[in-house]
Amino acid sequence: MSPDLPLATPATAGAPAAASAASAGLLEIALPLWHRRWRLLLATLLCGLLGLGLSLVQTVRFTGQASFVVQPLLRPSQSVVSSALPALAGLVSTSSGAVDLHLAILRSQTIADRIIDRFDLQRGWELPLRAQAHARLARRVSFGAGRRDGLVQVLVEDEHPQRAAAMANEYIEELRHTLRGFALEEARQRLKFYEAQLARARGALDEAQKKLQASGFDRAALRSEPRAAAEAYGRLQAEVTAAEMRLAATRRVRAEGSAEVQQVQSELAALRAQLARAEVPRDDGPGAFVTRVREFRYAETLAESIARQAEAARVDEASDSVPLQVLDPARVPELPSSPRIPMWVLVGALLGFSGQAAWVLLHHRMRLARLDPAYRERIALIHSTLPRRGP
Repeated sequence: MSPDLPLATPATAGAPAAASAASAGLLEIALPLWHRRWRLLLATLLCGLLGLGLSLVQTVRFTGQASFVVQPLLRPSQSVVSSALPALAGLVSTSSGAVDLHLAILRSQTIADRIIDRFDLQRGWELPLRAQAHARLARRVSFGAGRRDGLVQVLVEDEHPQRAAAMANEYIEELRHTLRGFALEEARQRLKFYEAQLARARGALDEAQKKLQASGFDRAALRSEPRAAAEAYGRLQAEVTAAEMRLAATRRVRAEGSAEVQQVQSELAALRAQLARAEVPRDDGPGAFVTRVREFRYAETLAESIARQAEAARVDEASDSVPLQVLDPARVPELPSSPRIPMWVLVGALLGFSGQAAWVLLHHRMRLARLDPAYRERIALIHSTLPRRGP
């Protein structure tokens, strides 16, 4: 060998071999497809036309779309709570839990029954069973929600555009009706609770007033001028008791970890801290004027506070507000939402091309295998092992 020619090492010879093998593999795929290009084009066109025909025989449907915003509901009772501690007023806000609650109500069996009865869907869809109407309605209705902005969308698909829009709007109206019923029942429970507590507070006020009238005045009590301190302590003690009642009433209609329960708990903790700083030993001796004034002020403030909360519960019971605001009512759609003809044509063309390409490549591989002597020997061996038929 001439010394002028460099020797090929395994590293330098492996790279061109790998590149040539990759190009050979691509050519082995591309050449059969190019050779059968007209067959591939014909299969693609035929399957695309088949998809177009299938899309034309599908039932035309329209989609009615409505949206609303879940808003924080500030009731008069919440205004009473916020007036005691204004720093806690910002705790009432829209959260993802409220959106999830609205979605759960929209998907409930009760609203589905009302929609089916309102539009007579079982007869309109010609279904023998009500369960079938529920199943079809569940497939035709979808809900979308934004956890941060509180926006909820209602999408209803139907063959008639007027009915699709009417059903989307009816879902919102049924949700409003259900929420109004929940709020009314909650207000009734709170009103019943506060009326019972108000009767007890008024009885305690009458008893404290009688004790105060029966107590005497002494010089030490007049010199110390304890009325202002006693009245302040009585107001704090009454506010603590009223907050405890609000917490008990809230726990009857709200979950333990809800924002309303946490708000009342924070208020109660702040009031208890103020009461602890103002705590002074009671003078329970006979004729103690300070103790009588303090007990009377406590009973009077407690009765006034419970009376305000009971009045707020009456206002809540008469209120007609619900925590949702319709953003876009559903309008009658002008264009159908399904079937989507371009998608049907595209999917049909892709299936026709991929199926024909797979068949061309498989046929090409089988023809190459028949030219391999080893393959022919294996086929002959398999035939020799098979049982032969008799004469």
